Order: sequence, then C-alpha cells, then structure tokens
Amino acid sequence: MRLQLCTLLVGLGVPALSRSLSSFENKCQSLAEKIELDYTFNVNIAEYVAPNTTIDLAAEGLNATCAESGANATASIAVGMCRLNLRVATSKKSEVYMEVWLPENWEGRTLMTGNGGLAGCIQYSELTYGASYGFASFGTNNGHNGTSGGAFFHQPDVYEDYAWRSVYTGAVVGKSITEQFYGDSCGKSYYIGCSTGGRQGWKAVQKNPELFDGVIVGAPVIDLWGHVGFFGYVRQTLGFNTSEITLAQWAVVQNEVLNQCDGLDGAHDGILEDPTACQFDWTPLLCSSPSNNTCLTPTQVEATTKLFNPITYNETFIYPGQNHGFEPSVISLLYSPLVLDWLPEIFRYLVYQDLSWDPTTFTLQDILYAQNNDPQNLNTFDGDISAFHRRGGKIIHWHGSADPLIGRRTSDLYYDKVRSTLNASVAELDEFYRYFPTSGVGHCRDGPGAWFMGQLGGTTAADTPDDSMLKRIVLWVEQGAAPKFVRGTKFINDTVALGVEFTRKHCKYPEVNRYTGTEEGLNEDGWACVEP
Repeated sequence: MRLQLCTLLVGLGVPALSRSLSSFENKCQSLAEKIELDYTFNVNIAEYVAPNTTIDLAAEGLNATCAESGANATASIAVGMCRLNLRVATSKKSEVYMEVWLPENWEGRTLMTGNGGLAGCIQYSELTYGASYGFASFGTNNGHNGTSGGAFFHQPDVYEDYAWRSVYTGAVVGKSITEQFYGDSCGKSYYIGCSTGGRQGWKAVQKNPELFDGVIVGAPVIDLWGHVGFFGYVRQTLGFNTSEITLAQWAVVQNEVLNQCDGLDGAHDGILEDPTACQFDWTPLLCSSPSNNTCLTPTQVEATTKLFNPITYNETFIYPGQNHGFEPSVISLLYSPLVLDWLPEIFRYLVYQDLSWDPTTFTLQDILYAQNNDPQNLNTFDGDISAFHRRGGKIIHWHGSADPLIGRRTSDLYYDKVRSTLNASVAELDEFYRYFPTSGVGHCRDGPGAWFMGQLGGTTAADTPDDSMLKRIVLWVEQGAAPKFVRGTKFINDTVALGVEFTRKHCKYPEVNRYTGTEEGLNEDGWACVEP
C-alpha cells in the first residue's frame, strides 16, 4: 500500500489556497468520480458544506450507541468544506467507514482523529476542531459501528482494525485524497486522540512511525489488560454489582485525603498537584463504634487500600493502582453501566470468544491469559520509539491526575519505560517527547482542575499555542517551539458563558507544581514548576 508523502506548503495561519466558492463547490461535487486509491472503496457522501451549517448526523443514521456514549448527534461547521464519507476495505473480511473533511481555508496540513471506548464511533467533534483550524481532517469508525465489542466475536480482521489498522488505513487514504483534491503535496501530518484514541496514537508511533509528524495523545489506554484487570479487581474486592463501601464513606475518605495531602503543593484548593506525594494514613478513618456509618471497619480499610497499591498476581505485575484525591468519582465510574458492561464484553467477545463466560468468576488469572494470548498487542507498551524520533516526529502526551477510569500512573510508568529503553535523559526526551500530567483533570475532560486545554473538539479556551495543544504541536513540529507547559482553563461551573474561574500551567513531567501565591491557588503566576 502506497503511503503518500507530504511537504509543507504554508506557514501557520496563512491560507494555502484561494478559490471562488463556485469553483471549490464544483470540484467537491466531482471528486467522488476522480478518486484513485490502492484500496477497494466506494463513496457514500460527496457534498459541499457551506459555512455555519449543522449536519444532522442522527438523521444520516448515526449509531444510537454512539450518541448515547456522548458523541454529538449533530456537527456544526463554521467553515466551508468538501465532505466525503467512504467505505474502505481493510481486508477481504473487514472494512472501515471514514469521513474526510477538506476545508476551503486549507492551510496545507492533515489531521487524523482517534476513537474512544471500544471505538466504533467517528469523533465528529475532533473533525470539526481540525477543520476549523484549516486542517484536512479525517477519522474512521475503527472497523465496526457502535460501542459494543460484539463485532470482535470470531472476527480477527475486525479486531486487527481496532488494534491498529483503521488508523493506518484512515491516514493513508485521507492523505491520498487530500493530495488529489488540493494538488500534489499535502503538508505536515498530525494526530489527536484521547483514551482509546490515545492508545491508537501511541500504536501508530510505535508500529507505523512514518504516518505522522506530530502526535497528541491523552489519557492513553496503554496497558489495556492492566486497566481491565483493575476493573475486575475492584469488583472482586468490593462487590460485583455494587460497592460494599458506600459513596458516603468514599466521600469521607476523600475529605480525609484532602485534609492530609491537599496542602502539600502549597495551596488548599481541593486539587492534588502531585498525587504521588500523598502518603495517606488510613488510621483516622477507622471506626470507633460499629454503628458509625461514616467511618470504615478494619476489613473495609484492608479492601480499599488494595485499590491504591500496585496489583500483582503470582509475582507478575498487573496494575500500579489509582491515585488519591477523587475517590467517589472512581467508584461511581467503575460501577457505572459503561464499565460494568466492559468486563463481560471484553472477555466474551475478545479474550475467550465464549458467550457463556461468567464475569462473576473473574480472577487476575484471566488477565494473565489475555496478556499472553493477544496477537495484536493491545497493551501498546513498547518503549522503543526511536524510529519516530529519527524521523523528526514530536509527541505531546498528557494525562489527567484525577482520571477515575484510566489511572495516570500508567502514563508515568510508560514515560519512565521510554527513558529506560532509549537510555535517555529527560533533556534528551524533551527534544521530541514531552509528558504533562494535568492536575484535577478527569478522563479526557472535566474534573475540578483547569481542563480546557485544546485537547479535544470544543475545549479551547483561547486561540493561542499556550491554550491550544493543536496549535502548539504545529509550532513545535514546524518551528521548533516546544511546549514548556500546558495551560488549562477552568470555567465557572464548567460553563464558558459564566466566565473564567482560574487558569493553571500544568508542568512537564517529572516536574511538579508548587504554589507560593495568595488566593488559595487561583493566581496562575503564583505557581512554579519544580523538581519533585
């Protein structure tokens, strides 16, 4: 399969092409008949979309589970563009559906978007985000429709699409169409994704380093089997369907954590800048009376402690454990329908290919089996990214320190593994790979911290490289301006219209934030990145 090579056409913010509307629209409408690809494909939609148009994705047949999972049922496009929807065969038994958005104000770059969860939904918000910045943007459904893993059942080709091939195919096809539409060069290529999309980005860096020049990976589900093992271990330890420790008790735990650890960073603001510095003492939570339901019995303390310590099985490391500081969110999410469904789906459809597998029988032995019988290496924990470095690629890796679903510690371990594998110093890694733990930020978004960072569609607080990861990765790749921090913005009640509550510069790992200012952490200039 032929990979399209790209050369930079223009500088950031300068439109590469200038066409009349009628010329652009006519070219778009005739594109479907002219496309040539090294794949079997057909075009489902080829249409010009005028500026400030809202696309009704639900009316077009958007999978209901995609809308239920939080994906938008509509997409509002501020710029004029040529929109393509294609079916592309990835093997004789598998295919991807993909969108290619070609903006009128194209600035000579391409952007590939990732997926989320079990990854059967095109991330339209990221396509909108990319197109608004003048990127030719594309994304796929990762080889199946909807959020269920049922498509993997006895379908190894679909599983391979999920593991890596859909991103590869989407990038190759998207670049080729971009070249054919705009001319013989398509510029620098970029990738953005979070969660499963973060894992997909790392898989591309490790397996296909030629695909992208700049990569943004957030809260990546690297070490997938370790994360799934944690989900099962929580239920095995605290109760299968509901936690034996109540949310009221977990709230007491969080309050005591903040009482002991919140001020370690210099500010009492309800956010732990460095959760790894919290050496929590459970003693104050022990019940003095059996009738007290706002404390924990010794048995409950023994159980809850397990969730925050490394998990091993038969002397094999499984998972590093969760961070402290947001305990009720962890339990609420791990006992939500999303995660309750993940465990049986992953083992029934992927691991054992056995619909009768009973999740109540889960043990960590199941995780060892999954790790040892994964032909596509979904763990994506390979520390050798030297080929990507040699090509001149750049990586912004970020992870919320208050992520209740995919614990941040895994990202810490991966950064350290890359350092060890490449025998590199922090300064040497800084040349091409920078990792930013983001305090108080949940899974990909939300949380008590400053989480508007330009990391996803609709999360850019200001149109500057310091506030937009997408703009920053472009400047790093094309002008060598590496990020020294990632600035986050917290809006009042997480509502942009209500105004800014505070901003914060998230430090580059392994540095941590320390506060010497006033107003309990609200002054951005009162924070400084220091050695831990």
